[in-house]
Amino acid sequence: MMTTMSSVPSIWRCGVLGFSIAILFGLAPPGWAQAASPSSADSLTAAAVAFELRYGASPTPAPVRDRWLGRDKVQHVVFSGLWTLSTQYILVNKADWTERDALPASIASGAAIGILKELYDASRLTGTASGKDLVADAVGIGLAVAVIQL
Repeated sequence: MMTTMSSVPSIWRCGVLGFSIAILFGLAPPGWAQAASPSSADSLTAAAVAFELRYGASPTPAPVRDRWLGRDKVQHVVFSGLWTLSTQYILVNKADWTERDALPASIASGAAIGILKELYDASRLTGTASGKDLVADAVGIGLAVAVIQL
């Protein structure tokens, strides 16, 4: 018995269509295309070919060292500290929370933002999560708590 497209459930058709589009635009899971075609490891996208033709080199980023002291760590300290302070301000002055009740929520929100940022970094193809960034977030939150306790 031959199956027609109208007898296939719509969720199945959407999945097949979505996967086909993902393959077409190069969004397939890593390694999938290499298993399907042995020559695909040497193939380049149109953007990479154009970049090589124009500049003579492929756009491969250099590995970045994760230093303890650097601009990125300062940004983490400042952002997490300001996030914690602003959350505390909003909860106390706008939502009428007591300072004692608002402090744990402020700390938790600052920590959650830092953890979510590192999870986002880990999910990117060229990115990795950094424990040093989380320490910088904790330092920023600690400084904010010290300011709040003044």
